[in-house]
Amino acid sequence: MRVGIVGAGALGSVLGGLLSEGGVDAVLIERDSEQVRVVREDGLWLEGVSGDRLIRPQIVWDPAEAGKVDLALVLVKAYDTRGTIATIERILSDEGVVLTLQNGIGNYEILEPAFPGRVLLGTTTIGAMALGAGRFRHTGVGPTHLGEPDGIIRERTRAVASVLEKMNAGPVHPVENAVGSVWSKLIINAAINAPCTLLRLRNGDLPFSQAGKELIHDVVEECLTIARAKGIRLIFDNPEERVIAVCEGTAGNINSMFQDIIAGRRTEIEFINAALAKEAQSVGIAAPANRTLASLIQALESTADRRVDLPV
Repeated sequence: MRVGIVGAGALGSVLGGLLSEGGVDAVLIERDSEQVRVVREDGLWLEGVSGDRLIRPQIVWDPAEAGKVDLALVLVKAYDTRGTIATIERILSDEGVVLTLQNGIGNYEILEPAFPGRVLLGTTTIGAMALGAGRFRHTGVGPTHLGEPDGIIRERTRAVASVLEKMNAGPVHPVENAVGSVWSKLIINAAINAPCTLLRLRNGDLPFSQAGKELIHDVVEECLTIARAKGIRLIFDNPEERVIAVCEGTAGNINSMFQDIIAGRRTEIEFINAALAKEAQSVGIAAPANRTLASLIQALESTADRRVDLPV
């Protein structure tokens, strides 16, 4: 199976590098021409939990150079998902499938109309961080879950999982409840990313105070109410405990939303807390915690050039 990684940001580059090391025929497709130039000329530097080394994966800027792939692995920021459709159309073989492992909800819904019946969805807990052009840190290993939206585990689902196992970065599970997996990760992101970003905290410091724990509780309870109203079954029994466990397990991490704010980039808030607020509205439920967090992050983004720097 030939794999095309659409989006060579932090996670795309780490996964693409690991797949290449694992002997998979993989090509990274990246629209940042400088990133492509650096990796082509100097290689992709990967450090972190899997060791420090230089990898030389195939990477292209022009999708026409990628050739046909059997799996298009979509790893761009959620707000760029729609923009990947033209690229995927150019690289995907006639029998090929698309897999989104992106943050938030709404990515599958964007891709499915363009590739009806050919889009899988899932989540990964593999961690990654960008250090500069062509330089990335592999920050954590962990399970990846993927499956079909209708819950049927097909041969193609198992084939994709088998290929991803060659990353050697944690178990890969074909699952019947892929939608529940996506929503389960969504709740974790909703309860950690925006609060830590607004409070300027590493993950492990959020539940340090009683106020932080109460904030986690409020967000999680709101998310659970929305999920129940929509008939979505999560993959764990106690989401609040899971959020705190993730905070503790990734205690030193600066989450991706916080990294985006630090770098002056757009965040994925529209596909996390803001999306949850919209889902709540669609089923007649109030979601004040998620709506407020979304508004605060959106305000933070739009006022970056007006920030007051306080003396240390």
